[in-house]
Amino acid sequence: MAFKGHRDPDFACVREEAQHYEVKLDNSFSRARSMVLQYALCNPWDYFFTGTLDERLADRYNLDRYAKRLMQFIRDKRKKYNTSFQVLLVPENHKDGAWHIHGLVYGLPASALRPFRYPEPKKLIDGGFLNWPDYQRAFGFCSLAPIRDKVATAYYVTKYISKDMARRSYDVGKHLYFHSRPLKKAEHASDVYLYHPQLDAYCTHDYDFCKTGMVQDADWAFPYLWDGADFPEQPLHPVPLAPGDAFDPATIDPFYEQMKLEGYV
Repeated sequence: MAFKGHRDPDFACVREEAQHYEVKLDNSFSRARSMVLQYALCNPWDYFFTGTLDERLADRYNLDRYAKRLMQFIRDKRKKYNTSFQVLLVPENHKDGAWHIHGLVYGLPASALRPFRYPEPKKLIDGGFLNWPDYQRAFGFCSLAPIRDKVATAYYVTKYISKDMARRSYDVGKHLYFHSRPLKKAEHASDVYLYHPQLDAYCTHDYDFCKTGMVQDADWAFPYLWDGADFPEQPLHPVPLAPGDAFDPATIDPFYEQMKLEGYV
């Protein structure tokens, strides 16, 4: 049985545009979260930073203008302090639509900071937070907390990249995060072919034909030969190549290498 129907071209166009927007939003969101996490894990951050905007000093609702002023301010302070001062910052909306930022900093000299003191908030004094007077004079209230767990802090700052924030940022230039340069990011270490259940425990992202993950403090110089260590309970160590050998992925037969790993050859 078949029915004739009428396809409204205007409605179809609107729906296709909406789907296209959602795809772009997903890509932007995923890319931003990945980069923020990489920058957060791969650099030696000192403090978790929170900065607000005082309406007497800046437009609290104009993210573009705030970002430009802030990044120029950071460049100026880097020259003034004569240090390798770096930042990784993620904007967030207040409920009323005004902006503030969270992020990570390193290289700020101790002389540029001071402890909070009475009559400033007691929780900041007791918590060991620090004030950055140069920022406060230029923009508004801020606080810095010394980082105690770098990995947990990296994941914590990444959570501020949200799809909701990505939607709100769409009309202001898609500024999902800001950072100074240069910052280190993750590097490709090795490729592992075929199924390896123990190694899969370290992988965090599934794709059509591969898995990827981040491993901390592991020098995997050669991706196919291991010393037989049982992991994740024990650390993984690479077996060095023989003198004169060179690693060329084009010459590797992954099926043969997998059979060697499983002890068949």
